[in-house]
This record gives sequence, structure tokens and C-alpha cells, in this order.
Amino acid sequence: MKYLFCLLCLIIIGCNKSKVESDNDVISEKLEIKKIPYKEFLMSINKKTAEEKKSYLFKFINYDVPNYWMGTPWSFNGTSREPQKSTIACGYFVTNTLTDFGFDINRTYLAQQASSVMIKKLCKNIKYFSSREDLEKYILSANKNQVYIVGLDFHTGFITRDNKDTYFIHSNYIKNKGVAKELTQASQALNASKTFMIGTLNY
Repeated sequence: MKYLFCLLCLIIIGCNKSKVESDNDVISEKLEIKKIPYKEFLMSINKKTAEEKKSYLFKFINYDVPNYWMGTPWSFNGTSREPQKSTIACGYFVTNTLTDFGFDINRTYLAQQASSVMIKKLCKNIKYFSSREDLEKYILSANKNQVYIVGLDFHTGFITRDNKDTYFIHSNYIKNKGVAKELTQASQALNASKTFMIGTLNY
């Protein structure tokens, strides 16, 4: 009787495992279907009205950009206009994705300048900090669903806040890792900087 009970348990566990694996397969298939080609996705973005795009900007930077660009390699001269193809430098990552969204900017010029030039051109409420902790306190004290551009000693990227978490979205130069979305407190690139210039992206 004891052995029969054990056998039944193994069968039930095996069935449940198969169901979980099956469910995961279905979820993966749905995600693959949902993730339409990048150019088609941008066409759907550009059909939105100006007001719709203004309210959609946070979702675009915080979710869509990492979803498409994550893992695209970094290089100093990278200028890729399409995720997962070639390489992308930090400045071009910011200006190319903003141009994709519909910002009317000189993306090449701004990508090649110091991040302070880009921030002054594209942002409002510009602040300066000397520690990551003070930077995070400022972001957590401000309104939710804001997109920021941050300039570090020799690097740049986006910062977003999702509830109580703050993220650094950038093309990571460390070991040429490329595009990443990291918690600010865990980001090597962010923690390596001694200066922080940040502005709220103005659209």
C-alpha cells in the first residue's frame, strides 16, 4: 500500500511538472508573437497622437526599449539604428531611441557631445549630485513615471523609477556588455562615477 501511494505521488508530480512546462511554452510563444519586429513596432508608436505619446513615453523607455535593445553590444564607435544588430555607444543609444520615438533632434551631433550638452538640450529641472545615494533620494522624492537622462563622468543613459525601484537603462561599456537595465544601486557604471548630472526628459 505504501509503495502504491508513492507511485501515485510520483505520477501526480510528473503530471504537474509537465503542465508547468507546457504553460511556460505557451507563455514563451505568446511573448514571441507579441514582440513584433522593431520597425513595425515603431510604426505603431508613430501613429499615436502627441498627447498619447506624451503619456506613453515612460512605458517606451522603461519597458519597450530594454525589451528590444537588451544585450545589443557596446562599442565606442557604435551607431546601430536597430536592436541586436552591430554595436551601440552610450550616447547613440540615448539619441537613437529618442529619435525612434519621434523626438526631433540632431541625434548624431548630440550623441557625440558631452552628456551635459544633451541634457541641457532635452531636459528640464536639471540637478547635480555628488553621490548615487543623493541621486536616488531625489528621484524617489519626485513624481512617478518620469524619464530622466543622467550624465556621469564619462557615460550617459536613462534613469526611470518603477514604484520604489530606480533603474539605469544604458549601453554598458564595462566588458562591452551593451544595453542593460539595472537597478541603480547595483550598476557598476553608475557607482563608478563621482559626478551626476540629471534632467527630466522634456517631451
